[in-house]
Amino acid sequence: MKKVYTFMDLLIRWGAYIAGVLILITTVMTFYEVISRSFFGKPTSWATELSIYAIIGSCFLGSAYAVRTYSHITVDLLINNVNDRIKTLLAYLSNALGLVFSIIFTVYSYLHVVKTFNLQVTSASLLRIPMYIPESLLVIGGVLMCIAFIMQIIDGGIHRGGENL
Repeated sequence: MKKVYTFMDLLIRWGAYIAGVLILITTVMTFYEVISRSFFGKPTSWATELSIYAIIGSCFLGSAYAVRTYSHITVDLLINNVNDRIKTLLAYLSNALGLVFSIIFTVYSYLHVVKTFNLQVTSASLLRIPMYIPESLLVIGGVLMCIAFIMQIIDGGIHRGGENL
């Protein structure tokens, strides 16, 4: 079981690495677009669209890592004013609700991707990218979120500010 747990953490970490690479690629594409448009007067037909897909992908692929490392935004007014037993209970509750949301999100994302694949939907731009390709990042990110919340439930306990895995 320890190997499965370690593998799942590795998958989440790889999602974060890919998210970082997508942000780097977005930066390069945006820089290229600015230079091409400003200095040569020739805007690209692809940079904006691909940058949008890369940013969306980075958000969904990196969100599971944010859950695992407690890097997401939290409101801890209530948490800071209750005892450890209530904090633990609230941690389980919030992780369970996060898992339910992630499962619903993943299922509906998958159904949407299957529909766009079957209908052969493409982007409206000149690139005509099959939309199931960028939309698949939502499904992958959703699966990673499900894994992250399951692991948070297995870990149990509460997070004390500033602790990262």
